[in-house]
Amino acid sequence: MLDTALQEQNIQLSLEDLALLGQHLDYVLEINKSLRLTAIEDKESGERLHILDSLLVIPELQDAPEGPMLDIGTGGGYPGFPLAIATKKSVDLLDSVQKKAKAVDNFLTRYYTGSLSIQTLGVRAEELATERPGHYAVVLARAVSSLPALVELASPLLMTGGQLIAHKGPHDEDELQRALTVADMTGMVFKSKREYILPGGDEHRSVYVFNKSRESDINLPRRPGRAQRKPLA
Repeated sequence: MLDTALQEQNIQLSLEDLALLGQHLDYVLEINKSLRLTAIEDKESGERLHILDSLLVIPELQDAPEGPMLDIGTGGGYPGFPLAIATKKSVDLLDSVQKKAKAVDNFLTRYYTGSLSIQTLGVRAEELATERPGHYAVVLARAVSSLPALVELASPLLMTGGQLIAHKGPHDEDELQRALTVADMTGMVFKSKREYILPGGDEHRSVYVFNKSRESDINLPRRPGRAQRKPLA
């Protein structure tokens, strides 16, 4: 099913890449029995709702600058791991829950033998922004936090010209307008929005892209959790 769906979306992966993504999904589903990484419990749903859904933002990545990617709130490794395998870009998989980050790291240690730099980080985005300001070319976020919060969190992590790719559910115009206000304060500019229905079902998706155009007007990062609890807009 996955191979056919990818071909229909003009996404080309080698048999080795497909096997690795399948192995990763099997691992996530097995670990999920003891550590909650995902609400999905069967492989067919995982192929569609995790692997395929992750890879459908490849068009947005085509215009991204060269440099490392960061996946905020990666959980079991989505969307960062499939996108790294498909695009051959290095990625850091970030999750503030250290047990989740460690679980993904265990998979990479045991099964990943490729040449890409794929690492896991068990810290908060604000902490990482203090350690690695302006380090990333791309910040990925799939079904994580509100759009205004993501714009704020991404800004100090991105190099100038870098981009946030926020992968969310049905379009929310009010959420977008609040994100535009935050973008103006944090040196980000809205680039594009794309909506689609996930193949094989009726789930609505919206993909938003914001570019880092300049340094923020306010001091970032704020203290951990402030972007969510006390949004700028």
